[in-house]
Amino acid sequence: MQKNPRQMSNEAYRAAEGISASDFRLLELSPLHYLNRDRFKLEGKAFDFGTLLHSMVLEPERMGEEFIKEDFPGCDANKNSKAYKEGREAFLESCKGKTVVPVNEWATAERMAENVRAIAGGILREGMAEVSFFVPDDEFGVVRKCRPDYYLREAGAVIDLKTTRSTDPHEFERAIYDYRYHRQAAWYVDTLRLAGFPAETFVVVAVEKTTPHLVRVFEIQPDAITAGREDYRRHLSRLREFNATGAAAVVEPISLPAWYWRQQEAEAS
Repeated sequence: MQKNPRQMSNEAYRAAEGISASDFRLLELSPLHYLNRDRFKLEGKAFDFGTLLHSMVLEPERMGEEFIKEDFPGCDANKNSKAYKEGREAFLESCKGKTVVPVNEWATAERMAENVRAIAGGILREGMAEVSFFVPDDEFGVVRKCRPDYYLREAGAVIDLKTTRSTDPHEFERAIYDYRYHRQAAWYVDTLRLAGFPAETFVVVAVEKTTPHLVRVFEIQPDAITAGREDYRRHLSRLREFNATGAAAVVEPISLPAWYWRQQEAEAS
């Protein structure tokens, strides 16, 4: 197994063998959900916008290979007009294989990217952007993989770019829990270390989705990373047990919402 970082496309990375941090959203449910992951792929407009922003900030010299702005003669015309339809048809024919981004979304991504560079540009230098790491994990019998948005090898720092509703620290702490960023941090740090690369810190560059697109930079603290490590190890243990026994618990208990029981208690008192 090659332990050195690889330059590869996002698509090639996702298709490559190995467990990534995003796979744990399915491992949380059961090993069977993970093994059927091709049925539950995350796709859609929000995902494309995030990828566009990452390209603008981290790989601006390559973004033209994947994205193109929807800008053609007649693009400002009524979308039901002949000029717009003919212009768009010719435009799409010329840019097959690329993701076409509406002008307004392109402009939003540019503003967000400019804000990120203004605040976090100093730490987005002298590092590696969007490189992929693979390493075998003999303890759990899996291949680990991770793809840091940006990696500063000399500093042992992983930098991750996130869009968010709010960069208020109290609200972003909730986002860390809701989206399991602490588990992602532990997975990246531990995977890099297992592959023989220094990894000490996990830094999040958070940019708000709405204007004025405020940017703040957070370092996920060791106690949160420890909690994330305990979390992913628990799910890997369940996967290892499933691989050994073939047994997976997919039946979950469920009842009525908590407010119902509170209401019942209030009425009975």
